[in-house]
Amino acid sequence: MAGSGYTTASRKKILEYLKQNSDRAVSANNIWMYLRECDSEVNITTIYRYLDKLAKEGTVMKYVAEKGGQAVYQYVELGHHCEEHLHLKCVRCGKIIHLDCAFMDEICMHILSDHGFTLQCRNSILYGVCAQCSE
Repeated sequence: MAGSGYTTASRKKILEYLKQNSDRAVSANNIWMYLRECDSEVNITTIYRYLDKLAKEGTVMKYVAEKGGQAVYQYVELGHHCEEHLHLKCVRCGKIIHLDCAFMDEICMHILSDHGFTLQCRNSILYGVCAQCSE
């Protein structure tokens, strides 16, 4: 599944980097710099194209950036069902936590009953500062 189709050395390295950093969101620029360090020159457009392909497959989650920022991506283990829960993202280090705990169901029910909204969690993310970064 991950990157089905033809596989190049560059694609393998991109997927390797995404897996090694699956606990946080990374940008195409982060990947590009990693590939340069590995002496693997790849055009940034090629990286974006492959990331979009992986996002369509569900191998990575694409988080659309805030105004003026760039999109970031996170590798998702098969069967993780990220579209069914919320996420927390640290605005300093990029770490992402999946909020797939039962308490989130209570929050969804509260939002529906008290505010009349049904949460659609697809790529839904809450921003804050993680404990390590706030020290």
